[in-house]
Amino acid sequence: MALDPRLTATLVCPVCKGPVVYDEALQTLNCPRCRLAFDVSNDIPNMIPEQATALSQEQAQQYNDRLSKVTE
Repeated sequence: MALDPRLTATLVCPVCKGPVVYDEALQTLNCPRCRLAFDVSNDIPNMIPEQATALSQEQAQQYNDRLSKVTE
């Protein structure tokens, strides 16, 4: 089951307060600015920065591109 789009539209990165991108396949919320991926387990996002995983520069760019398409 996917996260409700109304929820993902209101969530922001806890570090920089910027927008996050939901990756349904990986079950993560991703902040391209901070290059962090926050796990989603049982439809509950874990937004604790110390438990996030790092994104590569390429992954962050891909999520940033997806974010740009949404905001246009």
